[in-house]
Amino acid sequence: MPVQDSILAIIRKRPGTHKHTLCDVFHLTRYRLHRVFRHIARELQGQTLIHDDEHGVWILDMDPGKCSGTDWVGADKGGHRQCVREPEFPDGCCYLHSHWENPEMIAFERRLHCLTGPRDPSAERLSELSLPILEELRNELWTISPRTLRDHEAKLAFLRMLTAATARRRYKDELRRRHEEPQMPPEFARRHRMSSGSPFEFVLRKHFECLELPCTATKEQVLQAWRRLARLHHPDMADGSEEIMKTINLAKEKIFSIRCWNRPKRRSKTE
Repeated sequence: MPVQDSILAIIRKRPGTHKHTLCDVFHLTRYRLHRVFRHIARELQGQTLIHDDEHGVWILDMDPGKCSGTDWVGADKGGHRQCVREPEFPDGCCYLHSHWENPEMIAFERRLHCLTGPRDPSAERLSELSLPILEELRNELWTISPRTLRDHEAKLAFLRMLTAATARRRYKDELRRRHEEPQMPPEFARRHRMSSGSPFEFVLRKHFECLELPCTATKEQVLQAWRRLARLHHPDMADGSEEIMKTINLAKEKIFSIRCWNRPKRRSKTE
């Protein structure tokens, strides 16, 4: 008896047999077993073959006048049951089970793939687009009317993706704007600088803040803070950063230069 007939006999005798059992009994790979399933499905008259990894393999009698979709009702109730709704789409299924896709949704998904490159669309990839393009995509998606449940779920997924991408794009633009703009308006910065007791006091405050120290810190405290931060941010460390290390070194050098701590001590005349 051919393998195809043997597998069909087992399925009819024991509905719900798992695919891994059939693979072990007949020494087949999953790919080969699925090819056998396709041959069996073509020869069935008025019936359909249903198989999945969770519920096993079943053969179900089908009414051609009803939806060709099926629902799982439990192994004790016969496994699968044909949907009783009338077919509404070219694939012979109803709104819940049809895999027919709206041409507008297909075109929209292709546009997303075109905009995000060879990789699948994601919120991270879409956030690289500009805000006007993201708003245009959202407005275009709102005009598409889902025809099936699959279309409706796809539309909701795309809306969530575009919403997350828009929020991410706005966050990036805000960070860029803050980085480009000065931390303090020029008129306030000049007024603050002129109100300092020393012309270098404004610069010193910035460098002391970089080392996480008050302006009254001593030479030893500056050295201790510099060594502590250098151990954290040195490029050789796992979380090190060359830019942060440059900022720390510059702050230490400027403080020593302005406070004249790097000058050698003068010898007294008696020495």
